[in-house]
Order: sequence, then structure tokens, then C-alpha cells
Amino acid sequence: MQSEYHEEELIRAAQKGDRDAFARLYEVHVERVYRYLLGRLGQSADAEDVTAEVFVRAMRALPSYRAKGRPFIAWLFRIAHNQAVNYLRKRARRREVPLLETAAVSDNPEEAALRQVMLSEVFQAMQGLTDLQREVLTLRFGTDLSITEAAKAMNRSVEAVKFLQHSALRALRRLLGEPEERGYDR
Repeated sequence: MQSEYHEEELIRAAQKGDRDAFARLYEVHVERVYRYLLGRLGQSADAEDVTAEVFVRAMRALPSYRAKGRPFIAWLFRIAHNQAVNYLRKRARRREVPLLETAAVSDNPEEAALRQVMLSEVFQAMQGLTDLQREVLTLRFGTDLSITEAAKAMNRSVEAVKFLQHSALRALRRLLGEPEERGYDR
């Protein structure tokens, strides 16, 4: 990933209308935004559609973007969060039930089927978490953000995110019927 200084230059250029600069910002951040949305929405087609909408909205709002001490990716995650909430509301009104996609192609069909079942169970159990709990788990484990990065993206303190992550993992274990473990969660 490029340096923060370089990213600031790209942002300034994109704010002035440089489409190549915005394309570079897109290339750098699209995968993390997509993984975040996949964790929130459960289907790659939905995540792809909403990811596209996130970057359309980001491009429109970019002239008014100000860092305010937070990384650009945190701003994109906030847009992604809002778009995911809007998408889920619309989907609930249509009463659609998402189907998780087939597990990645594997040499072992039994292993692929077991993985799919586990993913489906986790995704279903996550629906029993609060919105903040789902968000912290998606940011931390779906997009591999550090605690500090997740805290910035959620506009919360590091300690608050640690506590939220811990409570989310405990609740998820409970929902999955697993015994609670003693110790520190990642």
C-alpha cells in the first residue's frame, strides 16, 4: 500500500477532478471495501453492487472530503456502512432471503461443503448480533483491519473497540452454541 503522504496527494488531485487519481484511490481501497460489504451483506453480487455505489457516492462527495485526523479508508467504510444499511432496508422490504454462494472450488468436495455450512452458520448467527457488533467483527476479521484502524473507521476509542470486539465474539460463540473461552480475543 502506498504511503499516507502519497494518498493525500491523490486525494487533492482527485478533488480537483483528476480521474486517474481517483482511479488509483479506487484500486487501493476497493478490495477492503468489498470485503467489508461481503461480511455485512453475505453475497458477493450484493457486495459488488453496493461497492460500486460506495465509490460513485465517494466520487460525488470527494470535493467536500476533509481528513480530520482519520484515514481515507475510514471515510469509505462510513459510506459503505450507510449504503449497506440502506441496501438491507430495501431488501427487507422486498422480503428477500440471501443465499450464501457456493464455497470456493476445492479439490475436496466434502471439505468445500463443510466450509459452506460453517460460513452459513456464522453468517446466520451474526444476524443475532447488534449492528455495532457485526460492524466490528466485519472490520476486524472481514477486512483485516487492526484494532486501531477499526477504531478510526468506527470513530471510537481503541479501548471501546476492544471491548466491543470481545463482547461480539462472546455473543457469537453463544449464538453458535460454543463454550466461551477464557482469554484475550486477537
